[in-house]
Amino acid sequence: MLREPPLLLLRAAEVFAPEALGAQDVLVGGGRILAVGRDLDARDWGALVRVETVPHAKLVPGFIDQHVHFLGGGDGDGARMPELAAQAFASAGITTAVGLLGSDIETKTLPQLLRKAVELDREGLDARIYTGAMALPAPYITTSPRADIVLIDRVIGAKSAIGERTVPNLDFPALAQLAGSLVQAKGMSGKAAPLHLHVGRMKEGMQALFDLVDKLDFAPAQAVPSHVNRAPDRFPVFEQGLRFAKLGGNIDFTCCLGPRNHLPVGLDPVEAVMRALDAGVPAERISLSSDAGVAVPDGRGGAEAVPPAILYRDVLRLVQEARLGWPEALAFVTTHVARMLGLAATKGAIAPGMDADLVLIGEDHRIVRTLRAGRTVFDAATSHVTAH
Repeated sequence: MLREPPLLLLRAAEVFAPEALGAQDVLVGGGRILAVGRDLDARDWGALVRVETVPHAKLVPGFIDQHVHFLGGGDGDGARMPELAAQAFASAGITTAVGLLGSDIETKTLPQLLRKAVELDREGLDARIYTGAMALPAPYITTSPRADIVLIDRVIGAKSAIGERTVPNLDFPALAQLAGSLVQAKGMSGKAAPLHLHVGRMKEGMQALFDLVDKLDFAPAQAVPSHVNRAPDRFPVFEQGLRFAKLGGNIDFTCCLGPRNHLPVGLDPVEAVMRALDAGVPAERISLSSDAGVAVPDGRGGAEAVPPAILYRDVLRLVQEARLGWPEALAFVTTHVARMLGLAATKGAIAPGMDADLVLIGEDHRIVRTLRAGRTVFDAATSHVTAH
């Protein structure tokens, strides 16, 4: 295990917080960022300070992935994927992730998901979960989805599905009841309690979500529809998502949904981001997630699991292909997600008081080191992932 001193002072040539700060020193201690500034004097903080100079790397906030299958995704013969390991997140720069269930709630359960999150946390990932699943009525761990959010720290919201032919959820009152319980959970717990929605390929698309807003006055900002980057020439979801985001809602684009991962039913996530921005969607209403652990075609007639590293793949593509700046590209997996999940007070940025979740990106744009709460959980120099 790599051991860190009580205080660590990183002298970085280039810091993106995610806004560009240029050369900065970042002081870390007790799991938090204590100070950010130029030419910080280690002597001001006592003798137990280790100083490291990182002259040829970008220092950025740890990535947040809000849609992950910790237990492995996929249903049916040949498509069930294995559980994800902490190493896969650490090496991909992901320091916080939210696990969820899919359509399989018979062999994968919420207690199993919660236990897996605890294990991942012990191994270096800040792992949260959603209660519920694709099907309605929503499953829960305690006495209700609301109680799960209020009573279990690691549960931050609930998942369901709309517009999905395999889990159609045509009972609108059941969806409305779940949404109402999340409004209550938000008030009782102080959490954001988001309604995280799998959006499928039915012609209704996101209509049920618009109905929640229109009929129940459900706040658009409390919903996060995912898989919104479905092919717009085949499905209504993308255009509906643009409209929803302009109402003050959030939209999440799935990195594995598109031709690069042998899913032509999706719009490439980088193209989706740029189309949304061109259409006037506020950037802060958009996020990227990996859908890691789910099964996708492998191009050889079989299936393979989506790796968490796909998230950074598309951040880098936003910079290299779409020509966005690093601050803009990083925000889709840091500040924007932190706000959607109600974690912005401690996650998604490099500033005093924030969690010391940090990623070092080398000159070749590879991730060379990941720190979670100030401790190294991945070091490419040794290809070593450590327990938290």
